[in-house]
Amino acid sequence: MKKFLAYFFYSVIASLVLIFIARQIVKESVKKMPEVILRYEDNYSLTYAETIEALRALSKKHLTAKLLAYGNTDIGQPLHLFVISKTKNFSPSAIKEKGFRVIMVNNGIHPGEPCGVDASVKLARDILANKDGLWEKMDSTILCIIPIYNVGGALNRSPYTRANQNGPSEQGFRANAKNLDLNRDYAPMKSKNAQSFAKIFHQWKPDLLIDTHTTNGADYQYVMTLIPPHAQELPPMLGSLLNEDLEPFLYNSMKESGYEMIPYVSPMGQSPENGLQLFLNSPRYTTGYGRLFNTITFTTEAHMFKPFKDRVLATYEFIKASINYSNDKGALLTKAKDQSNEFIKAQKEFTIRRMLDTTRFEEIEFKGYESEYIDSKITGGKRLRYNRDKPFTKNIPYYKHYLPKLTITTPDYYVIPQAWNEVIFRLTLNGVKVERIERDTLMSVESFYITSYDTQPRPYNGNYLHYNVEVRTEVQSIQFFKGDYLVPTNQVTNLYIVEMLEPQADDSFFAWNFFDSVLQRKEYFSPYVFEDFAEKMLNNDAELRKEFESKKKSDKRFASNSYSQLTYLYERSPYFEKSYMRYPVYRLNRN
Repeated sequence: MKKFLAYFFYSVIASLVLIFIARQIVKESVKKMPEVILRYEDNYSLTYAETIEALRALSKKHLTAKLLAYGNTDIGQPLHLFVISKTKNFSPSAIKEKGFRVIMVNNGIHPGEPCGVDASVKLARDILANKDGLWEKMDSTILCIIPIYNVGGALNRSPYTRANQNGPSEQGFRANAKNLDLNRDYAPMKSKNAQSFAKIFHQWKPDLLIDTHTTNGADYQYVMTLIPPHAQELPPMLGSLLNEDLEPFLYNSMKESGYEMIPYVSPMGQSPENGLQLFLNSPRYTTGYGRLFNTITFTTEAHMFKPFKDRVLATYEFIKASINYSNDKGALLTKAKDQSNEFIKAQKEFTIRRMLDTTRFEEIEFKGYESEYIDSKITGGKRLRYNRDKPFTKNIPYYKHYLPKLTITTPDYYVIPQAWNEVIFRLTLNGVKVERIERDTLMSVESFYITSYDTQPRPYNGNYLHYNVEVRTEVQSIQFFKGDYLVPTNQVTNLYIVEMLEPQADDSFFAWNFFDSVLQRKEYFSPYVFEDFAEKMLNNDAELRKEFESKKKSDKRFASNSYSQLTYLYERSPYFEKSYMRYPVYRLNRN
């Protein structure tokens, strides 16, 4: 027994020594590896390979950092996530249970706008090296960085993808390998990128999500502009925190850093001097997607004309300011999010369409350049120019108030036949809990019929979007089958459920063409056969005959078209398919 214990003891010691030696070898090999050099000061942005290499080296060097791979992207490369965790714990569920806050940074959704890529590598290095006391700010915060979201676009690199942008010397392409703009793909999730992102997002459940961009549009003095979530689209707890505490903190921090920030410049007219508009965040965009799950989501828009170095550093300062907020005041954020989750679970009324209130505005200070129209040497017409020799500072209107346009009340359940598996897949991918119907069941449900809609005449990100959708409702007995789905509306994901399943919501699955097959009739009639039945209908239904004759008198075109008359009667006959224009998601209330 003594020999066995001695052998066991020396085996353990030997194993520990070998582990120590292996770690030392890895550390030495990392030291000897040439470090990827950040060259943003030279108007150069890291390539995809350089970015991953830089973060992989940090992961090997520091036990508090890890480079993870999640799912796949349309180009065939994995979607990476770089995590800095002071506790060396990289389990999302364990991290949340211990009360850590998660800040997630998403870079390179548009790889032609790569300032966040270089800023994130610089920030990760500085945090892990405890530069300027950054490490001390990480006691209660986990930083998650998606190095480059649009991998395919990043690999499609050229000096000529951004005609209206001041560097860097090479940029990636806006679309991904599937030629999709990924910042229009969060609602339909047609790309593997978006589906892999959803896995990351719902595992880590970020408290703050930052999507880094470079802006287009007007010229002005600021390096950084910001698209925040709209407080009216958030639960009141998060909306109040955003307006009264978080945004003021970030704006003050940016001013102190030397990179004063302004709301995203979306002019109400030809020039910012006419006023700016805070637009709503549709679920197709990062900011709109994040808010569906009570994650305060910011889109940073560094100004296209400013030097690349300044755009990188301004983005760096914004992420750093967010970490500082999490460290200093993160308990407020955690409390507001927890309260919001409970609020959403119990919420029954949701506004799914809004319109800008042009009668209300606030005034904000704006530092711009005078605009003027000068003669074009090419067209002979006039061209807009911002005169940088004429800077100005003045107060301008800021329109940020919206009026409700359409508010709906949720049912207890939505019912979805299992045939619509692509919709179910996206619901479950986004954390929606569903139940299966256990046996064939006839249910009394509320059905929607699509009465009118418009469709964009040209494809938008691979779809022909529907809009201006109008519906009528009808209570019907519908046969459902074992395996069909019930979606209860007592979930934290209620806002996502409503925005995706209500057909009149701007970015619903209906809008994105998931249900287009119901918009086409599948059964028809032969006039010479149906006319005998139509005659019997009119003879047996006096009210129908009265309506029919009245329409012939009031509508000359109808009266002169026999097929239209028979169609009118066919649509009122028992032969007419009830599924035509019937939206195949039903509303069920238990009471």
